[in-house]
Amino acid sequence: MADRPVRWRRRVIILLILLVVAGFATRAWRQRGGSVDSDSWVLLDLQGSYAEDGADDTLARLFGEATPSLLDLLLTIRDAGEDPRVAGLVVRVRPLAVGWAKAQEIRDALISYRASGKPLHAYLELELGGGSMEYYVASAAGHIHVPPGAAAPVTGLLAQYVFLGGVWEKLDIQMQVLKIREYKTFGDMLSEKKMTPWHREMADALLDSLYGQLVDGIAMQRHLTPAVVRALIDQGPAMPAELIRAGLVDDAQFLEQLRVALVGADGEWLKGEDYAGARRPLPNAPSVRRKMAVIYGVGAVVSGESSSNPTGGESTMGADTLTAAFVEASKDDDVEAIVFRVDSPGGSALAADLIWQAADAARALKPVVVSMSDVAASGGYYVAAPGTKILASPGTLTGSIGVVLAKPNVRGLLAKLGINTVEMQRGDLASMLSVNENFTPKQLARVTATMDYIYDLFVQRVAAGRSLDKAQVNEVGRGRVWTGAQAVEHGLVDELGGFLTAINAAKTAAGIPLEEKVGLVFYPKHKSLVQRLGKALGTRVFGAAPVWWQHVQRATAAFYFQPGSVLTLMPEEIVIR
Repeated sequence: MADRPVRWRRRVIILLILLVVAGFATRAWRQRGGSVDSDSWVLLDLQGSYAEDGADDTLARLFGEATPSLLDLLLTIRDAGEDPRVAGLVVRVRPLAVGWAKAQEIRDALISYRASGKPLHAYLELELGGGSMEYYVASAAGHIHVPPGAAAPVTGLLAQYVFLGGVWEKLDIQMQVLKIREYKTFGDMLSEKKMTPWHREMADALLDSLYGQLVDGIAMQRHLTPAVVRALIDQGPAMPAELIRAGLVDDAQFLEQLRVALVGADGEWLKGEDYAGARRPLPNAPSVRRKMAVIYGVGAVVSGESSSNPTGGESTMGADTLTAAFVEASKDDDVEAIVFRVDSPGGSALAADLIWQAADAARALKPVVVSMSDVAASGGYYVAAPGTKILASPGTLTGSIGVVLAKPNVRGLLAKLGINTVEMQRGDLASMLSVNENFTPKQLARVTATMDYIYDLFVQRVAAGRSLDKAQVNEVGRGRVWTGAQAVEHGLVDELGGFLTAINAAKTAAGIPLEEKVGLVFYPKHKSLVQRLGKALGTRVFGAAPVWWQHVQRATAAFYFQPGSVLTLMPEEIVIR
């Protein structure tokens, strides 16, 4: 009887593998002979999220739901600019689920495409749900269109912060939070009912920086002054006639009308996904002779192996997995440089230090260029600190050099539920991590000393990697989050730029000419389909959690780590839309 579940899972796995084989055979037959015709106009959809590491998601590809990774998207846009068969590009922009750094990378790729001299049109399909980020991306185009029935409001930015201090009182839970230092506001979110002065100062500075980037970017591309753009945003133009009068869009027409105007009544778009699959090799493209590694560090920093959901959802950056990736890439004689792509709010301080050591050891053998995505903060910055060079987008959230520890005392809640707990101990510190007691003065002194040690080590690691003294790092540390633009000013980041800029920086560091194309070897290596299906069937129900539940998970991220873990974790999930 005991082995029936095992036999059942094996049968399901075998059935799914057969479906995969059949699916790939069918899709290969349907897609054979795909090509790019001369004078093609590519229609590229921009919407939803773009994962960092989207390589070979077999299940998604089987069912026709594969979403390109951010790098796939950026390279497709770049290739369209270089491809003599492509006459022009139309990007249809719908609601995006990315951070500001990724939005800026997409926008920069579109601006670089325009440098080829080819026309670029943006078609905004939005309703009242929002539109500032989407319009910011679309503003890269030389021509911006909206449907006659669209409502694409450009209304500025909003940041919301949640404080849980009052919840614990109602539940009769005593929440003890220790943090280093004053800007490490993840602890405030757990223990306070309102913003501290330091939290407000930091939040205002982040919002001011991102808002300035939004205004300046729109002003430059639409040939307006920043003052005019700020005034227009305060007016909140949304309807097509208002947007046209404001100079924010060029006209209102249906996509079908735009197709006829650009490719003729009998012409057709070349869909972006079809172009992405058929575009290479580009005409007259030279062969690739040299290679670089791309190591992805995505998700919360944890001990052990990295994890990801086969059908989407949250990923983790495992110390064992990343260490193995750095060792393999650094020992591969064919790999001339490493690009370390980080998208992480941090996590376990110990795991971050283990990854730091692996990256530092790799740097001794070959260049390690760090590319920061939407977030590379706290432990996410810790692992990036050894980089030969660090690049971030202006809207990246980074820094947060600090540590935090949260311990709830749930004895009162348990008593309300009629539950009594009895604890017996040997040793004065044995109950230090008990969730039924507050810290004693002796325990508090011990925990505080440990956290001070970890913070000092964090500062020391950053100082060594950034060639700063510890006093300088402490001044810009203390738990404070910076945008990428601010981080450059404070010496935490070397240069502003996205993924493709980081690849070029790695070429320069390795002595590879910028115009020479290189092959990219990706780490960590993906598990086989059988391994992924087996894990999914054995431990998780297929499918990502609902969006609202993902927000709850992120807000309570501290409780997913082992009790007593000292965390290098970002203050909270900062979402600015």
